[in-house]
Amino acid sequence: MTFNLPDFAEKDVVFVGKGKEGVSFKNFIEPLGLIKSFRFIDGKDDPNYLDELKTLDLNQAIVVKTPGCPGHIMPVPYTTPTRVFFDCLNQIGAKTIGVTGTKGKTTTSSLLAETLKNAGLEVKLCGNGGSPMLDSLEGSSSSTIFVIELSSYQLAELSQSPDIAVITNLYKDHTDYHGNLETYWEAKHNIIKFMHEGSAVVFNPEFEIIHHWLADSPAKKLPIDPGEIVDMSQAKLIGDHNKLNYLMVRSVAELFGVDKGSSLTSFMHFEPIRHRLQPVRKFRGITFVDDAIGSNPEATIAGIQALVRSRGPIGCVMLGGVDRNYDFSELVKLLSTLGIPKLVLFPDTGAFIKALLPDSYSPEIYETINMEDAVSWASENCPSGSICLLSTAAPSTVLWSSFEEKGSLFQQAVLSLSE
Repeated sequence: MTFNLPDFAEKDVVFVGKGKEGVSFKNFIEPLGLIKSFRFIDGKDDPNYLDELKTLDLNQAIVVKTPGCPGHIMPVPYTTPTRVFFDCLNQIGAKTIGVTGTKGKTTTSSLLAETLKNAGLEVKLCGNGGSPMLDSLEGSSSSTIFVIELSSYQLAELSQSPDIAVITNLYKDHTDYHGNLETYWEAKHNIIKFMHEGSAVVFNPEFEIIHHWLADSPAKKLPIDPGEIVDMSQAKLIGDHNKLNYLMVRSVAELFGVDKGSSLTSFMHFEPIRHRLQPVRKFRGITFVDDAIGSNPEATIAGIQALVRSRGPIGCVMLGGVDRNYDFSELVKLLSTLGIPKLVLFPDTGAFIKALLPDSYSPEIYETINMEDAVSWASENCPSGSICLLSTAAPSTVLWSSFEEKGSLFQQAVLSLSE
């Protein structure tokens, strides 16, 4: 496919950061025949890599930044793959649905794409949780519907909004990247900031900040009813948070003529995504559940509540990770109220959680930095007939590179258990 990208014509492209998004951008831009050269610069190769940007002649070069690099540290003007992707979508004339929120983005995006596909529509799922956006352009047309999972990192520098936006929820998160909570939320705001009269926003009305954003927006406002009862007894997804995700999907699907019954059928058949309340194995009567995506207190609380209501008692929770100044008081209150008898605590925030435990609640605690040891201890100590849950209520990168690595190590250890 050919796109009109005049900013890149006869320029040397310098891509800041490596990884799959950088490779995707290189594979996208080079075949267009616009640019003179392409190269990566990355902090892993040179700690002072950003200083090199100051020496560039920006009449001859264009800088492209990976989402993982905060914009406020960039010493020169730049663009992003997300901006380029939206420019290309405008040229195709395709319909766009952007999904964001602190939690629930991947499940909601995936369920939405599945629901629309089941209705016979041409759909491409891409973005933060799936394939890089630019990879999905191949073979697309004006009849393609793009379901795009958008993180705050990707939204931060975006100056246009999708046709339809879904905002799952907004909690405190990613302040280490954005600098503070206000900047994080303002990045999320970009998903609707540039909407027009033909746009629509699906959201949970329980989050007050969204009402402020929508006060002067020309977009159609489509709040879900969080109190609506949905019979989830036959669903493979569990928990109130997944009910809310489904209600948002159903609301968007109706805009495309999909009836409620069809949306419900898609929901009932939808399989849990890896590392999201995913049952791994039953061993010695203990059900091991991987919710590695649970990386803030609200997510872990939601996971615990979902399991207790639909699957049974929890005997052990594995907690702890990066300190992002989260408030763990409600989580500790829930642990205490339920009387969860065993805790595995990882650094750094495991120590904070331990210090918050009230005198009236004395679980047996195992502190470790090793996932295999954690699983082994849980297999010996978690009560038979209960659940051992990995949901750390904090990000993973004290010990692991990502929540995916953390969850994969958990699953490997669980599957390796033997009598």
